[in-house]
Amino acid sequence: MNTPIESAVDSAAGTLLTHSATYCLALGYDREEFRLMARKAEDNGLPHMAEEYHQQADLAAGLHHAVSWRFCEDTELIRTHWEHLLAAVVRREAYELVEADRAKKHLADSPDDAAWGDIWQWEHKRADRNATNLAYLKTKLTAVRDAFRTPSA
Repeated sequence: MNTPIESAVDSAAGTLLTHSATYCLALGYDREEFRLMARKAEDNGLPHMAEEYHQQADLAAGLHHAVSWRFCEDTELIRTHWEHLLAAVVRREAYELVEADRAKKHLADSPDDAAWGDIWQWEHKRADRNATNLAYLKTKLTAVRDAFRTPSA
């Protein structure tokens, strides 16, 4: 019989193969954002903060490779790094929702624009699709979080 933690981890691990591109999208975004924040911290003379951001960027890069090259078991990856995966998914989902709203606003502002209309429609569909996939992954990883935080009897 599976414990709630094992069930949640197995359920989330089942998404790694089918949604690996979405995980890689979120982790790649995290890696670049943390590198930019590290550069800003270095420019502002905050070496300790820059080092922390570099470490977060390196972790995101390592998880990106683990997901894309699949060199460890899915359940082990979820069990040990669910917090980082959840954070990356939540950040990327927020970005995609903002992009979908921005595209929707541009479509509403100029509905007859033939040159940009197709681009904004494509951008809206892409962002909406990515946000939906990320929301699904977020529910799976949130279930893992809740299982780990629930005291066992």
